Amino acid sequence: MRIFKKLAAVALFAMLAAPALAQANDPAKTGILRIGFIPAEDSRAMVRQSQDILDIVAKQTGLKVEAFVGSDYNGTIEALRNGHVDVALLGPFSYILATTQAPVEAFAVTVIAKTMQPSYKSIIIARKDSPINSIDDLKGHTYAFVDPGSTSGYMVPAAAFKKAGITPEKDFKQVMYSGGHDATIVAVGEGKVEAGSVADRIFERGCAKGLADCSKIKTIWESPPIWNDPVLYRKNMPEDLKKKIRDAFYSVKNLPFGEMGTVARFDPITDKDYDPLRDIAKTLNLDLAKVK
Repeated sequence: MRIFKKLAAVALFAMLAAPALAQANDPAKTGILRIGFIPAEDSRAMVRQSQDILDIVAKQTGLKVEAFVGSDYNGTIEALRNGHVDVALLGPFSYILATTQAPVEAFAVTVIAKTMQPSYKSIIIARKDSPINSIDDLKGHTYAFVDPGSTSGYMVPAAAFKKAGITPEKDFKQVMYSGGHDATIVAVGEGKVEAGSVADRIFERGCAKGLADCSKIKTIWESPPIWNDPVLYRKNMPEDLKKKIRDAFYSVKNLPFGEMGTVARFDPITDKDYDPLRDIAKTLNLDLAKVK
């Protein structure tokens, strides 16, 4: 769909004032720390609204900080795997996928200022003039997931569909992947697709930004709370550098970061806290090493 291609093209914006990622990065040698994001929203905006936190990390580590946004979710995971990204803000499921491909570990979880909670929800949206009012009503209609690596845009609603006895590829008229939450909001708002799954916090911001006339959009389903996006780093970096990075993020108060909006603070978290998502992956019979 044209709207998806247009918004996906924006996601190709990969670096802010940074050279091409030709070789694996060693911050101790290059003096550069690369922080990666998934393209959940407009890439340039995500980098721009993260600048205050990037500056804090630069100051406390003594390194130049450069931002990277993958062309898709897997692009950022690949950058971690190849050592081209040192620190990253990933969606919960993207983090699970990253741990199967790279030696990374989560050290912080975002606490959103608006809710003061380290969690969010997946929602399914449709136009108010649509006959779709529940998950069962989705049968026979077009549907947009965000990305196979998206927690709220794919994994959690997919588990809900399985529990309801729904097979999207068989029961829906058409299944597509928009590439970003913003793209799904626009597509539903313009009637390009009849329903789609997104993160509730991104939907709220998308409405505020005027991506769609949200007075004409309804939420027909929402998930239980999901752990917020984790911040992670490569395990093989020096311990003193990892401590500086942790301390930098733990010092943040009420600043915007990536697609999270304003982050009140970063709380410590461990890899095991995301095991419930691994359990959902097992329920879906997903081979995590093959999800792209």
